[in-house]
Amino acid sequence: MKQKTILFVDNSANYLDVHARLLEEAGYRVYRAYSLAQAEEQLATQHVHLIILDIRLEDDDDVQDISGLLLAQREAYRPVPKIILTAYPSFELAREALGPRLDSLPPAVNFIGKDEGIDAILNAVERVFNEHVRLNWQLDIRRDQNNTLSLAHLVALIEPELEYDRLPARIDELEDLFCCLFYRSQQINLHRLITAGQNKVTVAVFSFLPEGLPFRLVVTCGLRQAIRQEDECFEKYAPRIATEGSTTKLMKQRIETTRYAALAYTLTDAELENVVPFSEFYRYNRPEKIVATLSHFFNRTLARYHQQNVKIEESDTVVAAIVPYFCDDNGILTPEALAAQIEALQAHAVVNHAPRFDETTFKLLLSLLEGAIPVAASIQYGITHGRLSGETILVDQRDRSWLIEFGGLSQGPLLKDLIDLEILVKFRLTGDLPHHERRQLEEYLQTEANSETAPVYPHLNNEMQKALTVIYHIRQYAFQKINQARPLYQIGLLLRTVNVINEYDSGGCYRSSDLARFLHALDSIREICHSFSPDPPKYDKSHSPWLDDQKLGYDVWLEGQWITLAETEYKLLTVLYRRAVDHPQDSLCTFNMIGKGVWGDYDRLRDYNNIQSLVRRLRDRLQPDGDASYQYIENIRGVGYRLILKYHSSSENNDLERQSLL
Repeated sequence: MKQKTILFVDNSANYLDVHARLLEEAGYRVYRAYSLAQAEEQLATQHVHLIILDIRLEDDDDVQDISGLLLAQREAYRPVPKIILTAYPSFELAREALGPRLDSLPPAVNFIGKDEGIDAILNAVERVFNEHVRLNWQLDIRRDQNNTLSLAHLVALIEPELEYDRLPARIDELEDLFCCLFYRSQQINLHRLITAGQNKVTVAVFSFLPEGLPFRLVVTCGLRQAIRQEDECFEKYAPRIATEGSTTKLMKQRIETTRYAALAYTLTDAELENVVPFSEFYRYNRPEKIVATLSHFFNRTLARYHQQNVKIEESDTVVAAIVPYFCDDNGILTPEALAAQIEALQAHAVVNHAPRFDETTFKLLLSLLEGAIPVAASIQYGITHGRLSGETILVDQRDRSWLIEFGGLSQGPLLKDLIDLEILVKFRLTGDLPHHERRQLEEYLQTEANSETAPVYPHLNNEMQKALTVIYHIRQYAFQKINQARPLYQIGLLLRTVNVINEYDSGGCYRSSDLARFLHALDSIREICHSFSPDPPKYDKSHSPWLDDQKLGYDVWLEGQWITLAETEYKLLTVLYRRAVDHPQDSLCTFNMIGKGVWGDYDRLRDYNNIQSLVRRLRDRLQPDGDASYQYIENIRGVGYRLILKYHSSSENNDLERQSLL
């Protein structure tokens, strides 16, 4: 059985030692403090159930000394009941003498005259433990089989910077928190850790009442301030009606100790054994299953929040309007800090054959972040979750979903939650994709921006196809269901991706797959910037295709108009174009030349099929509508390809001029 613990504070050493020893003989553990400073030190390091303290801790002869009373009134110690030792013979006389100074004391306070003796103190202590220390002293706290979760582990997650010598007292305090929360239970099983961060943890718990009936709960516990924020946000914004996919708070009041607090939730109509975090669900399920679950999440679970306090604002300065919602707590990086992060990543980009983040693109990025490029859009506001992650969304195999972790609930742009999901999929859940595959994924996302159906690329690996399908579904919900403009989505995505860059530590060491995630973020920022580049002047060139080396982005002048290509498509066309222009009599590009021009090297076993697939895609983009007889790219079987430039002249001379290039 747990031992009942008391902090006894009195500046009279003899009085304190005698009475503390008698309390210890009665079975209590007693910590002693002979001054106000020692009392504060003990409360900082130890966990106690009761505080006994004298009103006068500095000068017994000073009628104005109420230092003990002031200590008892501190908010930090509010959850701990106190017994006040006083020279006044009754509480009524104490109130008359001290007046309003007693009004802010918690109700669980007894006053004892110091001349009443140890029996009065023992009786008062017993009453406090019976009436005010509401703990389940016999609670059996267990962990499920094959589960390494422990109270010590939870404490380390809640307070990662905690000094080791304070750990035992914190474990005792966390145990008391569970003993208070599960006051009527006989046993609880810590089933699994769901999420941790922000000085709190969320755990799946099975509670067993004396009758043997199991009760399934999701418990969030942590530092009092963190849990208080969660509780206040939940009370303010969470829907009150419990329907499928909703999360309901079990008790009205949160449970608190000196440092910690806890909230318990139930997941409506859920079998907790079969509920997993979205990150785990994503890893083991096919795209169709993930999309079905997200549909429930968008239309049922998340909609309960998004449909509250809805308002729509028209803004000519979108960036200024949404920056406070999309940036992390430190705000946007300064231009100098952002340039340093990008420059550090560029060193790795060279090794990985990634395109350079040139000065023009960087200036465009700063212009977007500073709102110098005006973007007008209609912004839809509602209640957003604010902290969507792979762990704050719980799902099951029946395509149902629930939300946990409510400390970020607030009024904000609805796009914020959706963009957070895209960031989650691209940079957290796509596994160990190498950089060249991540870059290809980003190109497809840009290419398919206006697609009406989910893109399917049979040659892609399962991980890339899954990410494409899921992100497409997220974007379609943003564009079609809540009617948000693509430029607004792109701006929000840019701000969130800059936050990913901010996570990069130039002095740290990374695995290649981890580094690929940051290079992917750099690629994504560059692609978004290019989508906002100003339209170039119109050109009237004598031949087509035509490339402008000074133009930002991946545009080609074709048949009198600009066509935007994906990055690798543009690089392939550049290789073919430069050869056709610089060597018109020998315009053939071998597979080796193409591989080195597009990817930096060439391996026939690895790149031959990739080149053929890339050429097919480029042909589809360049081929004029309704003119199947003309091909811009000629296949020299087994050797390579050449680009045929089409000159804009009279039709009768067209064939002669084409032949002059060969």
